[in-house]
Amino acid sequence: MKNAKKLLSLLVVFTTASLVAQHSGNANSESAKTISSGNYNYQNQYQNNQVNTIQTTTGNENEMYISIKGIYNEKATSQRAVFSVLQIGKTAEETTKLIDERLEIVIKSITAFNPEVEVIIDMISFVPLYEYEIQKKIFNPKTYNEKPSGFELKKNLIIKFKKTNDLNTIMNICAKQEIYDLAKVDYVTSNLDHIRDVLQVKAAEEYKQMLTNYSAIMNTDLFKKEKSLTEGYNTVYPMESYRSYSAFSQASINFEPESTVNNVRKNNTQFYDAALAKTHTFVVNADITEPTIQIFYDLTIKIKLKEDQLPKNTIIRNNRYYIITANGDVKPLNL
Repeated sequence: MKNAKKLLSLLVVFTTASLVAQHSGNANSESAKTISSGNYNYQNQYQNNQVNTIQTTTGNENEMYISIKGIYNEKATSQRAVFSVLQIGKTAEETTKLIDERLEIVIKSITAFNPEVEVIIDMISFVPLYEYEIQKKIFNPKTYNEKPSGFELKKNLIIKFKKTNDLNTIMNICAKQEIYDLAKVDYVTSNLDHIRDVLQVKAAEEYKQMLTNYSAIMNTDLFKKEKSLTEGYNTVYPMESYRSYSAFSQASINFEPESTVNNVRKNNTQFYDAALAKTHTFVVNADITEPTIQIFYDLTIKIKLKEDQLPKNTIIRNNRYYIITANGDVKPLNL
């Protein structure tokens, strides 16, 4: 019975370890294999991980710096998908007619699916195609002459929608008309001004709390000290945050020198990799699942700890110092 309980405990431990490794995703599969192999975790179970902290405050006896960083995760108020459409025909009339018929069907289908979706057609290029015609002569070598063989028409289909899941239906509609080339998807928000105001207010609250704590620790009123500040913004869109990786396991075999090895083409894929919150003081809307527009805000405050050594009623002129006496007389100081 005791042996059965021990075996059950071991099964629970190993099952839990495998679940934890699985949650890390395939992007970290190589490192996961190294960490979870064999008795590594069992042998090192009493060792603590050493984590370096991120400095938010630095300084010396003369001045100190407080750094506050924030992230605002914003859902796109709308998205713009751009599809590239290509049509080839023998004549200009045929080419134009064929592409217009395809686009008309797409527009009608999208409007029937969701009337709020906006569709715009952007003209790109309309050029003739050429091929070479061989001209044979009796006493001369072959001559190759270019002649028109057809026309190539390119247009972009710009589709504006609000719900992220609508893109799946839009792609299916376009695919039925042999429109597969999704050039890009733009994320748009109309709340940038409001977001910056929220970040400033949140950073000010964090700053006041930090200043109150530091005043108590340093036994001085930092609110009355002379200060200067710098701030900055940055916006990162989802298309800038995708990372590529290859999901495969490489075989480890010692091949014979005369052997021929044919490797299978490995699949490359991408995933959305948002900026982590661990390097920032606060995050607004941290629990959004879908890819978001990330607005970053940095605020650095310089606090002057030591005041000037000269009296407050000192007048400075051309690098010479003067003092005003109680009678109102101005006398130079020999420094």
